[in-house]
Amino acid sequence: MKKVLLVVSKCLLGFTLISGSWSGTAWAESAETNDGSPKPVQFELPNNVSKLELPEGSFSTKGFARGKKIEVDRPEISILSNFNVTGDRISFSDSLTAADPADFWFFSVPTDRTILTQLRSANANYRVDLYSIDWNTGTATPTPFWGKAGEIKFATDLAAGDWGLRVTSTGSVGDSYSIHANMANPSVVPDPSNPANTAKLISYSENLISAVMEYPNGDITVNGEKIGNTSAVSNINAHLTWAREYTFTSGGAHSSINHDIDDVRIKSVTIPLKYTSQYAQSDNAVFITLDKGTLFTSFRSNFVSGVPTSSWSTFEDVQGRTTPRRLDEIDMLGDPDLLVYDLDKKKVIDFASSLNYWYAKGIESFPSVVYYK
Repeated sequence: MKKVLLVVSKCLLGFTLISGSWSGTAWAESAETNDGSPKPVQFELPNNVSKLELPEGSFSTKGFARGKKIEVDRPEISILSNFNVTGDRISFSDSLTAADPADFWFFSVPTDRTILTQLRSANANYRVDLYSIDWNTGTATPTPFWGKAGEIKFATDLAAGDWGLRVTSTGSVGDSYSIHANMANPSVVPDPSNPANTAKLISYSENLISAVMEYPNGDITVNGEKIGNTSAVSNINAHLTWAREYTFTSGGAHSSINHDIDDVRIKSVTIPLKYTSQYAQSDNAVFITLDKGTLFTSFRSNFVSGVPTSSWSTFEDVQGRTTPRRLDEIDMLGDPDLLVYDLDKKKVIDFASSLNYWYAKGIESFPSVVYYK
């Protein structure tokens, strides 16, 4: 029987692209025509992986479970060779054999968490069961949380402590499998009198290394890190403001372009991604899709000295709409307006949108994005 103790790894997640992308069209005034007529600017952004199948209902790690307690020994070594895991996430591959028909994958969580798991194997007889581990007595006690090969299981009531995921077979062995689990997000104990008062799984990466959760109070987290709140409360996301100011001076000419995003209203948040643009880069970011009510300001001005002097300024955005204004139904019908939030720097680093003057006018090319698998 394999016994593996997972410990915290500070390495970055794997850089694998999740397949799927969609394209949209933004409109910008043509730099090649004198009449200012718009021309399409093509861009492409990856899919939000929330389109993956979400588990039906919420299971529980508590209560009666069939099966006997199992004697276990604390592993003497730790595995640090797999850089795709931390202490509260698992992504490993192995196999069951006649000589080794059961594997335990141990982990520990310091606070109450949610748990998302999936066992993958071509052998339909394989299954995974969650056990509560007591290292003082050397026993593993089965819980009612389990799944067949291919099933995605989710529960919001994983208690702080030591646990083990046990992979076995109800029939033949000899086939390989991969085990994936995410225990990084905080727990919310289900309320039987109010089923809606619980944490909701919004999206997750292909190998479950990343999971996005939304809570009853509107908080939205990615692997336990709070990104913001989805409530339409004024300035509830004050940390998500973004501004970009550009000033160009040459001789007697002075030009400026300013953009501001304030009072952010969140529609959704993606899993982590690698973001690359001419203006900003991040190896660990998420997209925040802006909702109606978000405040957007665009200001441009130009001044030329001499005789006579000339100047102009405008608060119109690239669509010809006056700002400051709040995003509305018209904005929601077009391509999504996305803030890029750097998880390491804990701040917004870019505005990936057809409202962004630099992108809409083709001054800077649209960013490239890779979602982590």
